[in-house]
Amino acid sequence: MSKTSKQIALFILLGVTTGLILGWTSNSKVQLWIQELTSPLNKGRADVALGYADTVEKVLPAVVRIYRISFDTSANPALLDDPHYQQFITGELVAEQGTVYGLGSGVIISTRGHILTNHHVIAGADQLEVKLNDNRSAIAQIIGVDPETDLALLKIDLPDLQPALIPQQDKSRPGDIVLAIGNPHGLGTSVSMGIISALGRNQLGLNTFENFIQTDAPINSGNSGGPLINTSGQLIGINTAHFYNTGTSTRSQGLGLAIPISTANQVANSLLKDGKVIRGWLGITIDLISQQMSGSLLQHSEQEQIRVSGVYVGSPAHKAGLQQDDIITAFDGRNITSARAAMDYIAELTPGTSLNITFQRQGQAQTVAVMLGVRPLSQ
Repeated sequence: MSKTSKQIALFILLGVTTGLILGWTSNSKVQLWIQELTSPLNKGRADVALGYADTVEKVLPAVVRIYRISFDTSANPALLDDPHYQQFITGELVAEQGTVYGLGSGVIISTRGHILTNHHVIAGADQLEVKLNDNRSAIAQIIGVDPETDLALLKIDLPDLQPALIPQQDKSRPGDIVLAIGNPHGLGTSVSMGIISALGRNQLGLNTFENFIQTDAPINSGNSGGPLINTSGQLIGINTAHFYNTGTSTRSQGLGLAIPISTANQVANSLLKDGKVIRGWLGITIDLISQQMSGSLLQHSEQEQIRVSGVYVGSPAHKAGLQQDDIITAFDGRNITSARAAMDYIAELTPGTSLNITFQRQGQAQTVAVMLGVRPLSQ
């Protein structure tokens, strides 16, 4: 064999040997990686790779399905005189002639059986049946409702209840992964995933007081009242509404809304304490007007101002002398340029509080003290 032939043969031999060594090393790494992932010692690592099953498993005991039941008394007027019916509507007896005509979801928030849900889920019900994830069921008592935030607080009497975990301070941000749990279209407990699309959504015309979390986690009919949780399993919102492409469409469009837990918690505490939410009331209707701002740098900018468009007769505002077309500029010295901010500010004050209102009337600035009343309850 020539010298050149020997060099070629040696090169081929080295190449084959190197390939075998590299192949063995590569296969060994793959085998080691699989062993690490499936090893009992690395179970946590494998769970992370699989998803959020452990998180959901911890929350499911707190998620309930709510069935709204009523009697059709128009078909049987004599039912109104039936003592069984009278007991039924007080929750003491399950009547045989009840008709299920609505469903939704809810979330247990205390070991004593308190449940948060939406007001629209339970509206018009003669009886509410709650079913837990462990197949137990109970008749729910209504502790209180707040139509202005679309929230309701229920209570069931069952042992060994596991409430959802509520964060002391919700630090949710747009982009955070969230899970929506509920009973979509009556299919049973289901989980969907998405992200927080935005915070503080308002002026949507759904509720009087709005501060929604927007999410693209699918929220469908039956999800209302169910929990929106973060990846730590904490309750951060109550699923409430979704947008459809058309009036007849029943598909979620990736635009879901949830009431933040901060609002839900405040409402629940008020309902538990007083059976209703007590808010401050001024007694005016307002709208926004735009005013051209003066000054060379602000010549083309506009500022929103609050105009009093109406005053309820006998209201605190009426007694204090506020009039239609007054321009409100400040509450207690704080500049107010948003109708939503004005309503929220007043509602959060305790009835009986003295509120200093600065306003303009025919170009003249004035300040008046108003003793706030109790905001009338919405029906």
